Amino acid sequence: MKKLLALLAIFSLLFAVTGCSSSKEETAEKDKVEKTSELTDSVKSKMYNSVRVAELKVNEVFHKELAADEETPIINASFSDENDAIAFLSKYYSEEVAKDIYTHYATGEKTAEGQMIINAEAYFNPSFLDTNQETVTIEGDENKATIKTAENVSYQIELKDGKYIITSVEK
Repeated sequence: MKKLLALLAIFSLLFAVTGCSSSKEETAEKDKVEKTSELTDSVKSKMYNSVRVAELKVNEVFHKELAADEETPIINASFSDENDAIAFLSKYYSEEVAKDIYTHYATGEKTAEGQMIINAEAYFNPSFLDTNQETVTIEGDENKATIKTAENVSYQIELKDGKYIITSVEK
């Protein structure tokens, strides 16, 4: 009888230990899923700064140079070929958005020197550069999120190849 009680006690302890360890594993897995889905301040900062950098890159291509008359905006000479400009912008935007930005600025007009005259109206109006992180709303998870400004401009951002790119801009 003592042997039977001892075996029963051992089995009870084994089941209790197994039950506890499996619930700990479930809890750890649940915590891991929650951590990936919630946005930390660090991730929000990276996303916010990615949109700022992306707009600065558009400014580099389209708002940097003027023609000889010092008034007419022209495309940056480093990106005068459409494919070069889109390839450069595609590091920060999806290819569709990069093409849309290029289409917004490109005109068929050229200066006497053969430089492409661009549309002077900014693509980002109002500029995201005029915001600060406290005035925007960031929702989503660390892989895909929406950043919305006070002026109701929404930027869809996605993590691709270890960096955030803008996949759509809705004005």
